[in-house]
Amino acid sequence: MSVRNTLICAAVLAVSACSANSQQPALPSLEVAPGAIEAHIRFLADDMMEGREAGSRGYQLAANYVEAQYRLIGLEPGGLEGYRAAVPLQTLTPLPEHAGLSIDGAAMVPGDDFVVSAHPVHDRSSVEGAAVFAGYGLVAPGLGLNDYDGLDLQGRVAVVLAGTPAGLPSDVAAHLNSVLTKTEFAARAGAAGVIIIPAEGLTRWSFRRMAPMAGRPSMTTAAAAAPDQIRVIAYISDETATRLFANAPQDFASVVEAARNGERLSGFDLGADIVLSQGTARVTIHDDNVVGVLPGSDPALAGEAVIVTAHLDHTGVCRPMEDDSICNGALDNASGISVMLETARALAAGPRPARPVVFIALAAEEKGLLGAAHIASNPTPAMGRMAANVNLDMPVILYEFNDVIAFGAEHSTLGPVADAAAAGRGVRLSPDPIPEQSLFVRSDHYYFVRAGVPSLFLMTGFSSPDEANDEGRGFLGFLGGNYHQPGDDLTQPLRFDQGAKFANINLAIIEAIANARDAPRWNSDSFFAGE
Repeated sequence: MSVRNTLICAAVLAVSACSANSQQPALPSLEVAPGAIEAHIRFLADDMMEGREAGSRGYQLAANYVEAQYRLIGLEPGGLEGYRAAVPLQTLTPLPEHAGLSIDGAAMVPGDDFVVSAHPVHDRSSVEGAAVFAGYGLVAPGLGLNDYDGLDLQGRVAVVLAGTPAGLPSDVAAHLNSVLTKTEFAARAGAAGVIIIPAEGLTRWSFRRMAPMAGRPSMTTAAAAAPDQIRVIAYISDETATRLFANAPQDFASVVEAARNGERLSGFDLGADIVLSQGTARVTIHDDNVVGVLPGSDPALAGEAVIVTAHLDHTGVCRPMEDDSICNGALDNASGISVMLETARALAAGPRPARPVVFIALAAEEKGLLGAAHIASNPTPAMGRMAANVNLDMPVILYEFNDVIAFGAEHSTLGPVADAAAAGRGVRLSPDPIPEQSLFVRSDHYYFVRAGVPSLFLMTGFSSPDEANDEGRGFLGFLGGNYHQPGDDLTQPLRFDQGAKFANINLAIIEAIANARDAPRWNSDSFFAGE
């Protein structure tokens, strides 16, 4: 047995696989085997990892495991300290005694009339100024949207509706509707505070639904938080909005009616003076992204790294179900990490790709894509100019799949690459079957998209030769069942052969990007080309 095979057989949980390989011919290069996928999932989804929650001992054990695998594979360190790139996390709790909103001197009642968000920077902050209605608070010239045009927001409070105009593609709408996007637009317009109105009938998360949860602790990092310039963010009820619009050129009811009818909303001064205040308690937590690099063979492309990501965390100890309180995250996302590790191993075993490939096990995805947000905004030197991102999140390997969905395929030249890779495994590429879920902006690749990097996120598809799992029943059955529950563990009928098939499709995509003459680019008609 060679030195290399001896090292591989020494890896955690790989003894049985190596014993089998010692008695039969080695697998072809650039091929992922089911047993390797199984080995990683069994380790990462074991109860001893306690669900790998951000900031926990279980997450640190998982990070140590990934680093050990990088070393065995032969990846070079790509972090800021060896393989590690720290993510500065904060747990924030809003302090109700410091929550304040007054309209023309009349104090509103916290929890009933309004809620304020915890602030990522300021322990205490306040805003006093005129209120200005700015429609949905969006600026997207390519879509004909500029809700701040002609409005004076300097030092004032921007008042905006939650949601977006009707008719936008679901992923674009989800991007524009995010609090981060809306507060960035408000800050660029000069606002010092933001009031968001989650009006009944215009958004799934009305004030009535969200207010009871507003006081819970949350986690963030600077790259995923509202700009410092926005000193207070508040959400108000429909009744409070009616009062706020009392002296405005248009009353609140007519604004909501116009929004429901799809009419363009005009901005205007509300004729009201606002005082907003907030208080925040914070606890600092440090987790690590784990970064390994396979150097490229072409010096001319050394600065164009292909970034491969998968989140390592899960939700930890969660709601008990049949005396089991650990959310193990076998599919979400031990399976994605397993695919990433074995993709790295297969690439390292074959001919060196032209571009470097950077593999990142990401922290705190379940807390709001925080590890991705931080490293996409603060790339390590090894990440270079980031030619593309391929994200691996929750391949549902419970059934034989005949198709894959490539989120982002229509936005860049990565689409044809994914199509060819899938066809090479006898699998077809299908359009997004659940656009209402806006999955293109709900996993880690979203922050690479925000950083201008063409990105792709593959999901096991809805088609299966097994009738019980065909037409989405396999995927949706998991989504409506064990997803984010203790049942996402090793008792599920995991199909490691399908994990290997999924891994080899992604491997072909990564290899094609890494060896292509030209780096991927956004399609000219993509909304995200201008982001």
